[in-house]
Formats: sequence, C-alpha cells, structure tokens
Amino acid sequence: MDLRQLRYFVAVAEERSFTTAARRLNLSQPPLSQQIQALEASLGTRLFYRTSRRVELTPAGAALLARAWTIQQQIRSAEEEVRSVGAGLVGTLDIGATGSVLRGRLADLLAAYRREAPSVRMTVHEQAPSLQIAALLEGTTNISLIRAIGMDHGLASELAWKEEVVVAMPRTHPLARRKHVALSDLATEDHVVLQPESSDFAHSIQKCCIDAGFLPRVSQQVVDAQSVPSLIAAGFGVSLVPQSIARFTTDEIAFRPIRPSPPPADVFLVYRKDETSMVVHNFIALARRILGRDGSLSPESTSQRRSRRRNSQILK
Repeated sequence: MDLRQLRYFVAVAEERSFTTAARRLNLSQPPLSQQIQALEASLGTRLFYRTSRRVELTPAGAALLARAWTIQQQIRSAEEEVRSVGAGLVGTLDIGATGSVLRGRLADLLAAYRREAPSVRMTVHEQAPSLQIAALLEGTTNISLIRAIGMDHGLASELAWKEEVVVAMPRTHPLARRKHVALSDLATEDHVVLQPESSDFAHSIQKCCIDAGFLPRVSQQVVDAQSVPSLIAAGFGVSLVPQSIARFTTDEIAFRPIRPSPPPADVFLVYRKDETSMVVHNFIALARRILGRDGSLSPESTSQRRSRRRNSQILK
C-alpha cells in the first residue's frame, strides 16, 4: 500500500462512486479501478461492495478509511511543520544580552519579533559580554547584542543602533543643574564604574577618562550598568553609563550628556558566520528592517517614540 493508492481509496470511499472519484482525482475510471483492485490484492481483502448503483465500504474498508483519514492528517501536519521550520517560523532562538542593552531598543525588537514569529521559543540570556562571546562560539546562544567586541574568527557583527555614554548622578548634585557635562568635570568625583575586566566597553570608558586627564576614583564596581542607578541613588557618586540606562529609572537620578565628544556606547548584533538556522536569519533581517540597517528605516513604534521623548527630556 502506497500513499497514492491510499489517496485513491479515500476518494472512492468518500464519493461512494468510482466515476465521481475519478473526476475528483482528474483520472479516467479504468486506472482508478485498477489501483483499487491492486490495493485490495495487496491487503488480501475486499474494501468495497460494488453494485450497479452504488459503492459501499466493507467492514475492512471502513476500518481502513478511519486509519487513512488519520494518516492523511498526519501527513498534512508534517508538511506544515516542515515548511514552517524551513521558513524559520518554528524553532528556538537564544539571545545573549546585558541588562543595560535590554533597557534600550532590544526590548522593542524582541516585542516585534514575537509578533512576527509567535511560534518560535525565544529565550533571552542575561550574560556578561565575555560570557556572551563564549556562548556564541560554543553554540549555546544564536545571537548576542553587545556594546564593544574584539571580533573572533567565525563571528560576524553589524551595528544595531548608535548610543552615547552619559553621566548619571543624584538629581541634587551641583552638576545636575547643567545642560551638559565635560568629562574633565568628573575628575574629582567618586565613580561607580564597570569592572574593567567585565568587557571591552568598560575598558573604553576608562580610557576616555584617562584621555580626559584623570583616572576615576572608584567607590563601587559593578558588572552590568543596570546596577548603577541604585548605587547612585544611595550616594556613591557619579557614573558613566549608556544613555539607555535612563529608561525606566527613578526620578532621583539625573542624566546629563557629555560635551564635547561623548564616548560611544553603540550596540552591535553578533552572530556566527556559518549560522544556518532560518530562525536566526529571520531575526537578523527583522533587526535590519526595524533598526534601519538596510536603508528602509521603519517608523518608530509608539513605545520607541515615547521612550525617545522621555530620554530627551531627562537628558536636558
């Protein structure tokens, strides 16, 4: 018994007529009758009672019809599943990111992807930058969003979005009365800093301070910039953080832009060069479309516009 014979059998069983079934299958009647006879011979039993007026199922035929419907449904389900997997609409996606990147445009990107591919099981792994690269190379994650990278062989990266470093300080701090702050203004301040060994981005901030003529006087060290606001609110000094940290932050903290020459806090999308998963490629394509990397910048979402306006107000 093959799938073609099964399809022919179902057509005859449902139509109760070889003539009508042949028309439905776009066949002439003799080949259809021959296939049904061959099926009965292979099974060693009659499947139909044939009369001059009508075709009726035998008990064996009725049993086969119930099985045939189930088999055909399983085949349709398998075809749909395979097409969905091949199109990247079903599968898994593991994304590495720091908490500070999640505060930025990544949250809106994840929401957009969930709407576009609701059947993909997406997991976000909050990881230090060095662990993100290791996880990519080991294959435990598919994509990382990271602020500064020392590129490894086998990894590709592209700019996801641009961002600046800003100064976070208590709202009562004298510098909070200014519209912007120079790095040199922070030379005598206590600093909450990212651990230098935690990422290349932490190293770049420290280098910017040195280039401005001072080494930060450290009061506290953290691994992730999202830990900074609570320490600033507790009076541990000031901090140089990505602008997105201003999102969802208490009003006790003031954020001021750095002028001139604000240090960059750009975020990069990183993935394996040999990645074959369509789920991953679809996510990258969506990121390019939403973040404007393919020349067709999509309109900002309502949440993005609201966040951008709020940040601009906070940073004034």
